[in-house]
Amino acid sequence: MIDPPKEDLWEMSMRAIMLTISTLCLAAGTAAAQENVAPAFQQAGRFQIIPNANDTFLIDTATGDVWHLTRHTDFNKDPLAWTLMFRLARPSDTGALLTEYGLKPKEPGR
Repeated sequence: MIDPPKEDLWEMSMRAIMLTISTLCLAAGTAAAQENVAPAFQQAGRFQIIPNANDTFLIDTATGDVWHLTRHTDFNKDPLAWTLMFRLARPSDTGALLTEYGLKPKEPGR
């Protein structure tokens, strides 16, 4: 077998080194670009707490459910707990509202 000239070996090894360096730079550049991509829109968390002067609400942005932070004075130490608020999402929900709360008695003279 005939040995290639030393210049050819040197040239082949330089090509291999350059190809390796180019591949590493390309891979590193692609990885860096993927890490720095910011989402076009930052979505808020699913649950949001909304305070105001008198009340605090917890909103589930996926379902639309709302809870009211309520102090339960019937218990020792008056604990706070989230109470699901009744929501009229459809006209048919008024039946459930009537069952839950009932109607006020009619005022005399009306």
